[in-house]
Amino acid sequence: MPIERPLLPIERPLLPIERPLLPIGTAWVLNLDADLELEHGARYVPKGAILAAMRQNRIPLVLALLGPDDLLVDESTPPGIARDRVGLAFCPTPRALAALHRAGATPAPHPSFDVLRRVNGRAFAIQLGPSLPEAELVTTERRAREKLAMPPEVSDSWRLKRLFGMAGRGQRSVLAGPLSEHHASFLIASLAQDGAIVIEPQLAIIDEWAIHGMLDSTGELVRGSVVRQLCDAGGKWLATERVAPELVPALVQSALAAELDTVAAELARTGYFGPFGIDGFRYARGAETAIQPRSEINARVSMGWPIGMGSRASRIERAAPADAVTGAKGARGATDQ
Repeated sequence: MPIERPLLPIERPLLPIERPLLPIGTAWVLNLDADLELEHGARYVPKGAILAAMRQNRIPLVLALLGPDDLLVDESTPPGIARDRVGLAFCPTPRALAALHRAGATPAPHPSFDVLRRVNGRAFAIQLGPSLPEAELVTTERRAREKLAMPPEVSDSWRLKRLFGMAGRGQRSVLAGPLSEHHASFLIASLAQDGAIVIEPQLAIIDEWAIHGMLDSTGELVRGSVVRQLCDAGGKWLATERVAPELVPALVQSALAAELDTVAAELARTGYFGPFGIDGFRYARGAETAIQPRSEINARVSMGWPIGMGSRASRIERAAPADAVTGAKGARGATDQ
């Protein structure tokens, strides 16, 4: 059964991707709204606008990940059409797994929903240790107002981030000082929903970078290359570019490589296995250039993951042991393959 083709005619891939050699007959669910499901759980039902946006935004991943005999599955796919195929997902959430089961595919082994929710939340990233001065995971309204009353060292504003979000959603830029009613409502609602919120200084970003990996259930890590990320002012992903290793700033290369090992080990200890990526950026700190090497952890496929992994992305097909839903207890030494 051929893959579903993009709604718009495209003569060439939108991204410079080295096409992974995935197994023939794979069924894919590209649930780009996974972060919304992770945030809201069983209550989540995608709206029409979200479904339309996903159909358009998944085109680069269709071109990058799906072979000519693979099948793109979603909630409108006829029952049983993917029978006897292995099923993979952008993120194996309950809705994605239900779509695969309904289509007749057998989902590949995957982490539990609780593990997915934990490792994709911003609390997980910030609790790995400080990577940005003055950033804080705040759990009370009183502490948040206290912090927001005074400006950070590097600017006059703060950025509030809910624990889950995608494409710049769930964030607010707030001038230091007393909170407006609008921003106070956002803060209070965020604390009520998630029990915490991340507060970071608003920064002058110079450039954005990422590194990707593939972690199997035994803790073995396949490393990707450092790539450049292009995002709009609101944080929405626009493109990912390969960069020759000698052109990657030394500070970026060393910081992201170290983060890959740290994050992989903690993901494995938490019970996660599968594709993941780490976003980072350089920013101006006075007259100097500093780096935030762990602005986001995406414990799933991401838009830039096929580019960062190249042919190594074929490792996504590797079957995990039957008991792998509980995950690995610790990461083994990272390997380049």
